[in-house]
Amino acid sequence: MSVSQFSLLIQAAGTALLLFLFLLLYQKIRRPAFLDWIASWAFLLVGLILLLLAGEIGPGRPLVVLLNYALAAHAVCLLRGARHFRREKTSGGGLLQALWALPVLALTGWAAASRASLGQFAPVAFFLAAVYVATAVSFVIGPGSAAGKFLLSVSFLLWGVAQAVTASAQMRFRDPAALPGPLQYAGFAILLLEMMIAVGIILVLFEASQAQLATEMRQLQRSDELLKELSLRDPLTGLYNRNHFNDVIRRELAALLHHSLSLSVLLADVDRFKEINDRLGHAAGDDVLKFVANYLTSCVRESDYVFRWGGDEFLILLPRTEEADAAQKAQELGRSLPRIPGTLEVQASLSVGWATHRSGTDFPAVLAQADARMYERKLKGKPARGEPEPDLPLPS
Repeated sequence: MSVSQFSLLIQAAGTALLLFLFLLLYQKIRRPAFLDWIASWAFLLVGLILLLLAGEIGPGRPLVVLLNYALAAHAVCLLRGARHFRREKTSGGGLLQALWALPVLALTGWAAASRASLGQFAPVAFFLAAVYVATAVSFVIGPGSAAGKFLLSVSFLLWGVAQAVTASAQMRFRDPAALPGPLQYAGFAILLLEMMIAVGIILVLFEASQAQLATEMRQLQRSDELLKELSLRDPLTGLYNRNHFNDVIRRELAALLHHSLSLSVLLADVDRFKEINDRLGHAAGDDVLKFVANYLTSCVRESDYVFRWGGDEFLILLPRTEEADAAQKAQELGRSLPRIPGTLEVQASLSVGWATHRSGTDFPAVLAQADARMYERKLKGKPARGEPEPDLPLPS
C-alpha cells in the first residue's frame, strides 16, 4: 500500500470515528444543521472509501460516477447545514431544495460522459475547495461564539486550501504514486482539520442549544408570571380578585404592627345594577362593571389597591390613609362617577362606605363597618347629580 493510500485509509478511519461521535451527540443535540452535517460526513466517508477502492482496483467509470455523487452530496449537505445553522428554519420549498441538487447532477453527468482517471477527480476536488471556503465565510458572518466561529472558519479555510493544492497536483501528476512526498501525507493533515472542525461544530451547537434553552426558560418564566398575574386578576374588569386581597391584607397588617401606619378601606356598590341587567342585558351590565373599575382605578393613588369584591361590589384598600381622608375619598367617589355610555335609560351610581383599621380591632370588623356604611348610603339615596352631597358624620 502506497503512502497516499495509507493516509487515505487513516483519514477514512478517523472520519468514521467522527461520524460515530456525531451520531451519539445527535441524541442530545437534535438540530437540523447537525443532521445535515452528519449526512455530509457520511457522504465524505463513502467518498473516501471509493477513493481507496479506486486506488486498489482502478478508477472505472461507475466508480468515478459514485465518487462524484458522494463527494458532491457531501458538499451540498455541508452547505445546507451552514444555511440551517444561520437561519434555523429553511424559508424555501421544494424548488429551492431541487436547486441544491443541481451541483450533484452536473458533476455526476460530467463524470459519466468523460474518461475515467485519477485526474478526472480534480474538478470535484476544486469544487470541494470552493465549498469549504464558502463554508468558512458562512461561519464568519453567522451566529455563535467568537472561539467556535474562529475555529471553524480557519479549519474550513485551510481544508479548502489543502483541497485546491491536492487537486492541482492530481491534474498534473495523475498517478498517486507520482505525487510529491508532502502531498502523499495530505490525508493526515486533513484528518487533523476534520477533528478541529468536529470540535468547532460541537462547540457552536452546544452554545446554540444553551442559548435556545435560556430563551425557552425565559419564555416559561414569562408565561408563569403571566399565569400567576391572571390568577390574581378578575377576568372581566382586570382588577385584583379576592385571592390576591388575602395576600395584600396580610402584608399591610404586618406593616401596621411594625410601623404604626394607618389603613383604611372603601366598599363601593353599583346602584340599580340589577335593573341595568334586567332592562339592558348582561352585556350592558358587564360594560358598567368595566367602566366603574376603570373609574375607581383612575381616582386612587398608585399605592392603593382596587379589588373586585364580588358581583357589583368593589373594595379599595388605602394604605397610610387616616379616617377623615377615607371619608372624603368615599364621598368624592360616590358623587363624581361620570355618566356611563349606553346606560342613559338606567343611569348607574355608586354607594361607597368606608372604615379605618384601629389597633386591637379585627379586620373583618373593619370590613363589616365599611359594608354597613355602604348600605346606609344606598338606603338613604343620593342627591341629584350636580347637587352638593352632605358630609357623612365620622364615628366618635
